[in-house]
Order: sequence, then structure tokens, then C-alpha cells
Amino acid sequence: MAQLFGKEWTKKDLSRRMGRLSQVGGVREFVFTDCAANGMRAAEVKTGSGLNFTILLDRAMDIGAADFAGYPLNWESGVGYVHPAYFRHGGTQWLRTFGGGLLTTCGLSNVGAPNVDEGKEYSLHGVITALPAENVRIEQCWKGEDLEMSVSGTMRETSVFGPDLCMDRLIWTRLGEKKIFIEDCITNNGEKDTPLMFLYHINIGWPIVDEGTLFILPSKKMTPRDAESESDKENFDTFQSPQKDFKEKVFSHEMIADSAGYVPIAVVNPNLRNMCFGIYIKYTRQEMPRFTQWKMLGEGTYVLGLEPGNCSVLGRAEERKRGTLQIIQPGESKTFHLEIGIINTPEELNQISDLINNL
Repeated sequence: MAQLFGKEWTKKDLSRRMGRLSQVGGVREFVFTDCAANGMRAAEVKTGSGLNFTILLDRAMDIGAADFAGYPLNWESGVGYVHPAYFRHGGTQWLRTFGGGLLTTCGLSNVGAPNVDEGKEYSLHGVITALPAENVRIEQCWKGEDLEMSVSGTMRETSVFGPDLCMDRLIWTRLGEKKIFIEDCITNNGEKDTPLMFLYHINIGWPIVDEGTLFILPSKKMTPRDAESESDKENFDTFQSPQKDFKEKVFSHEMIADSAGYVPIAVVNPNLRNMCFGIYIKYTRQEMPRFTQWKMLGEGTYVLGLEPGNCSVLGRAEERKRGTLQIIQPGESKTFHLEIGIINTPEELNQISDLINNL
């Protein structure tokens, strides 16, 4: 049953009290009409629990703005949300249309630093995020006493004489739910073995990220990316107010999974909403054995990036050199799952803290 306004409701109870379900929740498709986002398709999801988020249909169905009871969850860059027509390949051009948002997908041919692999240039974080969805389907249907809301679509990363990778994405939740579920199935429709690099770039901003924010993760080994990160490695999980001229820190973590294979991570500001407000993520270590932390506490660019993936952020050439570059065969499919949820009570914080600390 739907948990709304502190009480459980049956389908019949709700139908007696409203003419349309949109009074409390649902999915609404729309098109941006201003600035660089003009003409971009999107879908707004309201769960009725206080959790609202926007799916950018023309940007690989990534998740843009998200909030809970008016409190923003994500960081948004000064670039804002940008129509894929403005996306440019090469080097670090990816940053020119990186709007932030709760979730940005990286891959599928490269993740991380620009590089040259086997004579071909690959730009920062690949191109999947700039590909519009086709076969978009929005569904709202009752399954017993639960109303499930879902948005699905397909993105194809392909070129003449090049790889042909297809990503089918499903994002779903329930009425009254404080969680978002994402399932991505990537299939090689080409005729050759193809490298596959995939990473979820989850961008958490203020007010969750602030002085005193708690970063709770089951890391058994942490490796700084470079000398700048090495200099701050003792403080990888501590946060201060925005700093002028702050230089980004990047850390790679080897995670511990629970008995079911899931890795839980929480980011919580203990000084918000009844002394507790934040976000957690869960993913499977088997699907995504690598985890990268992006700590960027600069003025304006004030964000913590949580980045589970099947690769590092050092680039395709480095993955090949290390022997860790994953390959997807013709006709083969690989599936990735991610759960994002809200923590807004001390009891929920204690529950996930105990889970992580006991791994």
C-alpha cells in the first residue's frame, strides 16, 4: 500500500478521495523552452512521499534536478541543463554541457580521462550522456495495492564501421516511495568484441554536502588518484565550507559488499531536518567492482561525486594496459542496477550506519 502523509492507503481509499492521481503523484512529460535546454524532452516524477525528480529523456534518460520535501539532493553546475545538440566531442569538451544533476551516465566507449587507445582518440567520459532516448514509454499501473511508476527508453551508441552498443534504461519507483530504482541493460548489436566502460556519476550537493557532513562507506582500501589527492587522503571523508581555489580530489575505493553482494553508501547532513537528512545508494559489486569518489569543495563547484562503475576513471588506454578493460561480445548483454534512496530520520541513519559498519 502507498505510504502517504503518515498513513497507508489502499487503491480504493485513494480513488474515493481524488479525481486524478496526479493530485498526489505521477509522471508528467514536458519540453524545456528556455536557454540551452530549449527543445529538450524530459519527464517529471512525483512519488507523493516528498521525493521528486526529473528524467532528461534527451540526455540518455539521466536524472537532473531532484529534491525531497523541497530540499535539493543534487548539485547543479553553472552550465545548467543543455540540449544534446550542443554536445561536442574531443578532449574535455564534455564539461561544456555537464549540468550536474543527480545522475549522469559515463561511457560506453570511454570513462574518465581523455586518451588515445589503439590509435583512436577518446574524450572525457564518453558520449552516452548526449544520446536521446527512443521508444520512450511511461507507465503508471497498479500491482495489487502498489502503484508503480516507470519510464523506459533506448539509447544507441553506434557509428558506421564502428561499435553498435544499445542501452535499454528503466527507471521506476512507487507511489509513496522514497527510493529510485534504475536498471540498465547494454547489448552489443555489432559483429565484433567491443570494450565496454560504464559508470554512474552521482552528484550530491548542498545542503546535504556541508560542514560536518557524514560520508559512510564500506571501504577496505583507498587509493588517491594523484599527488593532489594524496595530500588530502587523511581527510577523504570530511567536509568543510566552500573553499576558494580548491582543487578536486579523486579517490578510488575497494568496497566490501554485504551477504547479498550489495554495496551500501550513505551521505548525510546531521544538522538538517530533525537532525538528519541525506541520501544513500546501493549497487552490486559483481556488476560494478570499481568505485571512485570525486571530492570538489570549491566555491560554486561544491559537490561530492559517488561513482560506481565497471572501470576506473583513468581512461580506456590505461584500463587496457592494466588488463582490466571489460569486453562485451556480439549478442551479449550486461545489466547494471542502482538504487538511490532518502535518509530523513535518525532511525534510518542508525540502520544504514550499523549495516555499513558491520560489513
